[in-house]
Amino acid sequence: MQDTRYMDAWIHVPLCKRGEKLYHYTTAEGVRGIVENREFMATKSDFLNDKLEFQYAVEVMERLTEKYIVNTSLRERFFSELKKEIDRLGIIAPVCEDYDCKEEGLSFYVVAFSKLQNNALLWAEFTDFKGYCLEFDYEKLVEGFQHRVFLHGTVIYDEEEQMNGLLESLLSCIRNLEKEVMTDLTGFFEEETEISDTSLEKLAEEMAVVVSVYAMFFKKSFFEGEEEYRFVFPPVINELGVAKPEFRLLDQIFLPYIMVEFDREQKEIPLESVMVGAKNNSDIAVRGMKYFLRSQGLELPVLLSDIPLRY
Repeated sequence: MQDTRYMDAWIHVPLCKRGEKLYHYTTAEGVRGIVENREFMATKSDFLNDKLEFQYAVEVMERLTEKYIVNTSLRERFFSELKKEIDRLGIIAPVCEDYDCKEEGLSFYVVAFSKLQNNALLWAEFTDFKGYCLEFDYEKLVEGFQHRVFLHGTVIYDEEEQMNGLLESLLSCIRNLEKEVMTDLTGFFEEETEISDTSLEKLAEEMAVVVSVYAMFFKKSFFEGEEEYRFVFPPVINELGVAKPEFRLLDQIFLPYIMVEFDREQKEIPLESVMVGAKNNSDIAVRGMKYFLRSQGLELPVLLSDIPLRY
């Protein structure tokens, strides 16, 4: 049995295994953009189905400190320093009501995949059963995005797993800093302890980075049925600085996004099959997709979803 691979030694976000497939639910326009233009639409993080999800990791970290740091004064000092450093990094930013909000921080954009094919929840959420489910080879997807700075991993929904990951990172940070002669951190979890401001600030500084990365891959358990695997990208930088996002309309709402280009050096996009939504139950939808793919030089299986629906 193959061991679980993680993002790195400190960030225990699980990666896919060799040979695994990922599925992307999208509209006909989405299929065209991916196949013709070799581009994926990445949505701004605070415009996802849970607009507060990038801030959720801070809540989990606060609960962890309440559980494990028994010295009340130390707990308050540490979390205050941690929150200050997280705000300074700007990765986990408050949701702003105004476009010009000065506290918006860095923008991150997400392309969502799932480990589930032909899933009723995802069909309903992303396509109203009228769109398409695209099957991709995981490793080739990662290769195709290597020219862009990005992170990728399995979304974690279980709070116990989330807290365990953060706790392991906190312990690793403490051990590393103890080697830098910050020996007062040895008593970090004890009732009677004295931690210097210097040691506490350094620990908060390192943990702020950890929490900010985990924030991209923590979601509340309400969404666990999605089994999401996500790719997270920073904004596009050009000679003028950070490029402004584009906007698409969904149910009369403006949603900011960027286009993430797949590596042009790969001969073809790693699409392996297409499934047509159950409401698209005409033979024309299947035949039309086959004809479109063939026009792009792709001979792939095109299937029709067999999910029974009441119309």
